[in-house]
Amino acid sequence: MNNKLITPLFLFTLAVSFLAISASCSKPETPVEKRPESTMPSGPLIDTGLTASGNFRKEIESINNPEELARLGDKYFENNRYPEAIEAYEKTLKLNPKDADTYNDLGLAFHYTAKPEKAVETLRKGTEVDPSFQRVWLSLGFVLAATGKGEEAKPALNKTVALDPNSTQGVEAKRLLGLINTH
Repeated sequence: MNNKLITPLFLFTLAVSFLAISASCSKPETPVEKRPESTMPSGPLIDTGLTASGNFRKEIESINNPEELARLGDKYFENNRYPEAIEAYEKTLKLNPKDADTYNDLGLAFHYTAKPEKAVETLRKGTEVDPSFQRVWLSLGFVLAATGKGEEAKPALNKTVALDPNSTQGVEAKRLLGLINTH
């Protein structure tokens, strides 16, 4: 699958979310369980041509091309419609279980719907499917850190850096590691 348009949104959300987490790191006994509302993009949603929410299942059911389904999931994700994105991504993976990029996106959608265990499980599966896919390692580290598991996040973030320390993901992983190490 080609690079998705959600990467810039993901990195922005990642940075804002981690800043919010960093501010609350002084209280390790109260880990952040879900993305704070303040980090969600604000303003009106752009009309992307998505079917009205009540008909999204029909829309998903009508598509049997995994790439097209993943693009639909991305549209839902970009519009903060995470439950719909989850359904599209899950169907994508039924059709193409070797798609690490979709495991990454599904894991993040689970994270943003306050399902941290499913998020981590899904992202770990993505690292198994393609251990060289840097973005899924970064997402795994981010989700673990965001749920108060900084020590568990370090190996995933270190793997991100090891894959390519100068890429956008490698640079972000180094930054997150620095934040974890200072708290």
